[in-house]
Amino acid sequence: MIRVWIHIGRFWSNGEQFLAVDSAGRADWRGDSDDEFDRTLDLTPSEVGLTVGPRTAALVGGDGVVRDDSWVEIFRDGSGVLAFVQAAGPDYRKVLAAALAHPDDADLDGPVVGADSGELAVFTAAVDGNGMFEPASPGPVPAEHSPPSRGVDPGLLISTDGVTAYRLKVRWFTQLDESNCFARWLLIPAAAA
Repeated sequence: MIRVWIHIGRFWSNGEQFLAVDSAGRADWRGDSDDEFDRTLDLTPSEVGLTVGPRTAALVGGDGVVRDDSWVEIFRDGSGVLAFVQAAGPDYRKVLAAALAHPDDADLDGPVVGADSGELAVFTAAVDGNGMFEPASPGPVPAEHSPPSRGVDPGLLISTDGVTAYRLKVRWFTQLDESNCFARWLLIPAAAA
């Protein structure tokens, strides 16, 4: 089956983790004001989820081997799968396409993330979850990596289109050839996982 991916957003990572959590629980994360960000600093590569209030959040983005500072591109396919991709290489679009086409059978299985509110909130773990958010929206795939944003990117709100739970799958640093590499975080509707 060939997946058609739509680019729906991006965020800049300075190496920190980002959270993907049910939007109803985003204010439970106090990354800055209660120093909860410190909980993300010493995690091992197999620790890809956190408890945020009564909910589970997926940790997405921040593979320092691909790049220390980088864009993480967000895509959705027609079945509701969300893909977060960090890529490096001379042909940025080509590496993104290869990352999206890469099989997921050897990916690390992560937690199930609920989305009963109908929205996922995605934001840097370094800030509180009650900050500025904007809706994810379809747009062109970036042609190049490009410089970082100025300041902290607002969080993204991603409509789940009826999906109430996702299973996280993670593929850490993956070398395609001597010049191209990626890391990828998939949120797969739980019924399809």
